[in-house]
Amino acid sequence: MAKVFSDERFVPVWLAAARSLNATPQKTERNFVLEITSPTLLGAGELQIINEIDSTLRKTADGIGVYTVAGTIFPQGPYLRFGRPDFYKRYLDSMKSGKKRGTWGTYAMRMMDRSHPKSRKTNNPLETIVSKLQKTKTERKIKSAYELGIHDVNDLLEGEVGCELPIYEPAIDGGRATNIPCLSHLSFKLTPAAGAVDLTAVYRSHHYAQRALGNLVGLSQLLHFVSKESGYAPGVLTCISTLAHLDVSSFGGADAATALLKRLP
Repeated sequence: MAKVFSDERFVPVWLAAARSLNATPQKTERNFVLEITSPTLLGAGELQIINEIDSTLRKTADGIGVYTVAGTIFPQGPYLRFGRPDFYKRYLDSMKSGKKRGTWGTYAMRMMDRSHPKSRKTNNPLETIVSKLQKTKTERKIKSAYELGIHDVNDLLEGEVGCELPIYEPAIDGGRATNIPCLSHLSFKLTPAAGAVDLTAVYRSHHYAQRALGNLVGLSQLLHFVSKESGYAPGVLTCISTLAHLDVSSFGGADAATALLKRLP
């Protein structure tokens, strides 16, 4: 049975979900739904919570903190520095030159650079979504067109498919032992009455200590980018973890994780 965690901001939602997982024997549940109504807002003291989790992860896990995880979903720094569309190329060039051989890169790279399997022509699905939403200012306001589990960039470009953002590539990822990436699908929805864009993210597997808070930071930044650049307000962020797991080792073990989650306001 699904469990729903809802709040105005993402930090309280993440904390409630993490505490719920910590209370289970296996630290694992199915179908956690996180719903955040104002995902671009932070309440008093919430930045300090993010920083504390970031510091803990950089000391006890693989050295990857909250902000590094967030950057794999959306490169906020390059966007703020160079703006759209210049930041696309600058980000992709820097990541391609620094990417380790044999690795698949970042979610942001897949959002911004996809190639046709035959012609090898490259496209930018994220920019396609922004452009489609911009057109709704003067053309028909399609709320949700042809919902599909899209895994190929061509589905975005052929016809009127709506605002779907592909991540998973069966031809590349299907043979991996761990089936990475964990983020499977992103779906943007236009709510004309509210003048807002909503975002739903689906994870096949989600680590709530090592990754989830950073994922929520990155998703909120991605939603802010898409809504701002298309001329709408950021709407509701919904994150669905089909398998949610509290990896307590990332917080230094079971006792340390319990103490940390209890200590946070």
